Amino acid sequence: MKKLFVILLLLAAWACANEDLRVADSCYAARAEKANGDKANKKNTDLMIAKYKAAMADADVEEQATLGYVKSLFFAIRFTNIDKKQRMKTLNEMKVEVEKAYNKFPKNKEIAFCYLSILSMWGNERGALTSVKEGVANTVRDVAAATENWQVLGRAHFVLPYVPLVLPWPDKKLADKYLTMAMQKDPKDLNNYFFLAELRFDQKRYADALDLIDRGLSRGVRTSFFLEDKRGRWHLKELQKKINEKLDKK
Repeated sequence: MKKLFVILLLLAAWACANEDLRVADSCYAARAEKANGDKANKKNTDLMIAKYKAAMADADVEEQATLGYVKSLFFAIRFTNIDKKQRMKTLNEMKVEVEKAYNKFPKNKEIAFCYLSILSMWGNERGALTSVKEGVANTVRDVAAATENWQVLGRAHFVLPYVPLVLPWPDKKLADKYLTMAMQKDPKDLNNYFFLAELRFDQKRYADALDLIDRGLSRGVRTSFFLEDKRGRWHLKELQKKINEKLDKK
């Protein structure tokens, strides 16, 4: 009888701990619901973040919950309305959180991706001198290379702040190399088409840029990445418009 009671207690504890994860996962799956344009429903996003954070207390699901947590933070900074005055404060807080998550699970490539993406955004908004002081470029280079995150590495070589003789960015040859590798690795991600097309535009390779845009737009929108792909298509169309306007002036 005593053994049965202990088993029931353990099952109850397991069910309770994982209920947070279940709710968080359901919120993440429904992250595009009740969106206003490409802005996600903040109530759902806040609940998703809170539940993932609560689930992280359970050692049995800690890595899974931590991954959901950092993905939710990355989603929130991209797709929820954040007041401009609060954006930098929010990015500062997110940088600390994702850095802790990465340090705890450095081999998790998805956690590393969120860490690098938020770190790059933080560095870009803080400016070149702060990026140099905080070692953003070196961290992005080392972590992205270790986790084979070619998209982030290529993008960083293209857009991270540049200080002559101090910061070895940008290096557009390396940006080209890594963004091409990212495209080959994941041809479903519309960001790969946009980032590479943007580089081709910068290189004045307009026909190649337009071809990449057409290829990206032909892929449509993935149901499980509705807001992400909707934003990606918007970026592609805006770049397409920009290139066509440039060509029309010639």
